[in-house]
Amino acid sequence: MRIKNKVLMGSVFCIIAACLWGISGATGQYLFNFTGVTPEWVVSTRTLFVGMIMLTFLQLTRGGVFEIWTYKEDRKDIIIFSLVGMLFTQYGYFAAIKYCNAATATVLQYTAPIMIVVYLALKNRKLPTLVEIIAVIGCLAGTILLATHGDLKNLSLSPQALFWGLVSAVALAFYTVYPARLLTKYDTKLLIGWSMMIGSVAMHFVHPSWEYAANWDLAGIACMVFIVIFGTMTPYLLFLNGVKYIGPTKSSLYASAEPLASTIVSVVWLKVGLELMDYIGFIFIVVAVLMLSFVKPKEAKKAESSAEKTP
Repeated sequence: MRIKNKVLMGSVFCIIAACLWGISGATGQYLFNFTGVTPEWVVSTRTLFVGMIMLTFLQLTRGGVFEIWTYKEDRKDIIIFSLVGMLFTQYGYFAAIKYCNAATATVLQYTAPIMIVVYLALKNRKLPTLVEIIAVIGCLAGTILLATHGDLKNLSLSPQALFWGLVSAVALAFYTVYPARLLTKYDTKLLIGWSMMIGSVAMHFVHPSWEYAANWDLAGIACMVFIVIFGTMTPYLLFLNGVKYIGPTKSSLYASAEPLASTIVSVVWLKVGLELMDYIGFIFIVVAVLMLSFVKPKEAKKAESSAEKTP
């Protein structure tokens, strides 16, 4: 495949994946508002089906899905990654949606790259660059605007919404950084499949998928199917292929379509009322993350260049 075609295909994959993720958040909000299901049930059911489908597919096409359980260190890492990273990324996000709306929850989770910058600075005992400092300040300003609408004496978001939104961001940052060693040994799809399954098992102790009280109709069923197939499994696979074609830097830029898609769908479909300060806060956070995406170390640029040239 020609390089130009690969770049175009990778870009399209990443944009579609980001939009599907954004739409899935609004779809979850519809379920909470109109069917009565809980975030706990959605997460336990969503992760169960996606994990089963991905692991079954991998076993039938490639085999060896249980290999990760033969090594003690790998068992420990996949369990920690699943319970801290995958599970709280999923649950924190949907819990935040329940207490506010999909657009705000998506943008709060989108602060994860800023948290990674702070973590790496502390870990390496090295001051962030000027651009990173500006991005962190911009992200904090955006979060404060979302939480207070500019009035520092009052919270415009509920404490639960702010708490779970930031929990999902911390979990996503952990999800991004922690599995580096596992990724050198195993296929990403295998890690996603097992992390979904492990997270689902844990969440079933909180809310089993077979216990629910909801007002199901065709729209509600369609929304749940969308979350499983088009809001989870499809965008994960599309985004991974996009990264393979265009590298991590460009992929992260196109991922900024997620909060945009979530905001548009929330306002147009769910009639979510956002104020001017909400939009300003969104812009601060998205621009901060984009600044980090544009500024990469030489090693990252070399890796991206290699990714673009890989057949």
